[in-house]
Amino acid sequence: MFEWKLIVLQNAENVFRIAFRILGSEHDAEDVTQDVFFEAFGLAEPQEVRDWTGLLRRMATFRSIDCLRRRRPTSALDVNLPVDADPSSEVVAREMSERLREAISKLSRQQAVVFSLAYLESVSRDEIAESLGVSPASVSTALYKARKKLKSLFFETTQEITNG
Repeated sequence: MFEWKLIVLQNAENVFRIAFRILGSEHDAEDVTQDVFFEAFGLAEPQEVRDWTGLLRRMATFRSIDCLRRRRPTSALDVNLPVDADPSSEVVAREMSERLREAISKLSRQQAVVFSLAYLESVSRDEIAESLGVSPASVSTALYKARKKLKSLFFETTQEITNG
């Protein structure tokens, strides 16, 4: 039998970080983290898990992308903005983050997971392949397609904005 408390202690911060980077919301990241550990606990009973870190990373990424796809467009009020921050750069950064999240939600599930792990979590191609149970070549292909699709989505959005 495994020591569940130890697994949670060793992985909770990482699961939350993955969810937060993908979702950009503390509340949503907390919900995803709770869902991931609840689901993982159920998986552990019938079978033995060899790589908890990989499994939880994968689950956090999938659940976060699912949450991102279910989201309705909203605009959060951020009352914690630094007083000396340049408002225009802050607005641009926030807008770009939201556009990226929206674009990620339009990728295929595999592409979204690979892109998120590679660019938001800085996970290596080989680690992603191992976590997802695919070849490193499949990861490279999914990453290429994700970047191409994101570029196209960003170009379309920019055209819509400029054409008004």
